[in-house]
Amino acid sequence: MNTTEMKTIGFADVEFKSSVLDNTRHLGCRVFHATTEDTIIQMCQAGLTLNTGDNVWQFVRESQPSESIYQVCCQDNRVAVHIPKGECPKGENVQSVALFHADKLTKVNQNDLAVALACFIELGFDPLDAMTLGLAWMTQQARAAGAGWPEDRTWFPTTHFSGDHVMGEEAEFSPIRKDLFTLYPVVDTVEWLALVLEQGVTTAQLRIKDPNDPELKSKIQQAIALGQQYGAQVFINDYWELAIEMGAFGVHLGQEDIEVADLTAIQAAGLRLGISTHGYFEIMRAFNLKPSYIALGHIFPTVTKDMPSQPQGVIRLGQYVALIKGAYPTVAIGGISGERLPKVKATGVDAIALVTAITRASSPKAATQSLLQAMTEKGAPHAALCE
Repeated sequence: MNTTEMKTIGFADVEFKSSVLDNTRHLGCRVFHATTEDTIIQMCQAGLTLNTGDNVWQFVRESQPSESIYQVCCQDNRVAVHIPKGECPKGENVQSVALFHADKLTKVNQNDLAVALACFIELGFDPLDAMTLGLAWMTQQARAAGAGWPEDRTWFPTTHFSGDHVMGEEAEFSPIRKDLFTLYPVVDTVEWLALVLEQGVTTAQLRIKDPNDPELKSKIQQAIALGQQYGAQVFINDYWELAIEMGAFGVHLGQEDIEVADLTAIQAAGLRLGISTHGYFEIMRAFNLKPSYIALGHIFPTVTKDMPSQPQGVIRLGQYVALIKGAYPTVAIGGISGERLPKVKATGVDAIALVTAITRASSPKAATQSLLQAMTEKGAPHAALCE
């Protein structure tokens, strides 16, 4: 990487020591003694502090509730991040704790962690993703696996929120058929579901947004029947209780949904489970639940759903796919058009979820057939992974 492209990070104390300082260049970052950088590591009365301009992180022995500061507690190879209420993904007035276990490390050095965290934040990653990457990067160096971009999930920490559901060691969700997992339309009516299945689609999702729809139960029942009629894998978005009651093939849940759904009941009923993720922290969190597949998004800006996260893009998508490969099937979702499909497919993702590319097409049937052919044809030239 050209030095002019380097991200710069300062540390205010000339005596500051870290074993990973020199290796930050492999990430495209330069960390040096300075007091005027926007992102700076410094000692203060409260302890080691990282100020990124947007957020303040304090490394502490014991946390205190805070409205605005990320508090990091390191103990052996475990890290607890107390998220300020205003930044909590669970809601503005919720105090949440994200937990990380770097089991391949003996001990987390807080100076090294502050440097790693600063680098990945400077590279544009959300706070919890930056922490996940930082620990993975530190671990691979400690295990003499180099200082390049962390790709091998062997070095990644386990991640979860305090209070997360814990699956039994032997419990896992039933697998899907990967040969049927290609084009994955996400539709909001039974009529659209019937249309895509008639064109040969073998995996689809019914996403009805209104939980007060008086015909909700009937529509889910019809969707299940259509899946059985066409031999397709039809997932029901969100309504897991009705899905269990009526014997659905599977359910798809978001990050907020997995906190309230009875995952043990879903698994015991034999339903498959798909989980939405939006970055490294959530991907590793999904691993804890042993799902049937992991959804990766949103890849491009989308008009079908309000998203709290930023678009991931195909470069990050490729990194996520490489990280998960061999563990669970993957599907990309969010703003994917027919024109963008070749780039997305070139990442190696197993399936591609589409919405408006079908529902807003001038000929939805022809669009579905064309997209399905593009997904299933072999030997098609790969698009370049650039944006």
